[in-house]
Amino acid sequence: MFDNSHSLVIEKMRKEDLDQVMEIEERSFSDPWNKSFFSQDIDNESALPLVVKEGDKVVGYVCLWKILDEIQISNIAVSPESRRRGLAQRMMKSVLETAERENCIRITLDVRISNQAAINLYQKFGFKEAGRRKNYYRHPEEDSLILEKVLG
Repeated sequence: MFDNSHSLVIEKMRKEDLDQVMEIEERSFSDPWNKSFFSQDIDNESALPLVVKEGDKVVGYVCLWKILDEIQISNIAVSPESRRRGLAQRMMKSVLETAERENCIRITLDVRISNQAAINLYQKFGFKEAGRRKNYYRHPEEDSLILEKVLG
């Protein structure tokens, strides 16, 4: 799990976090989001972008969109050097707490069909396959697995 010598904090993403978020994004994905996407999420009332900080350092983030009574996980990543320490599990617990607090009935997300580690994590939290999107991802082109968790 994570090192308790530095306390981890999950908080709302701010503009000051964007450079560190972009570094993680670019190191984590073959088709990374543009910085403006994160910036728009920060300013969007329907979005809830969160960062995980260890001291002043951003070590992970998750971007949520609230649409009526559902939450969509639009992006999630942990910095490569912080992986395998339980941060993704901690973020997923925070997502579930947020969904409960917001009285949501469902959480959905898309994941690359080849990303078995992520699929295993989501299944551990009760997500089930709800469908597929053909050629959803680029660089490389790949199908998406739509996963959902029904709450309540």
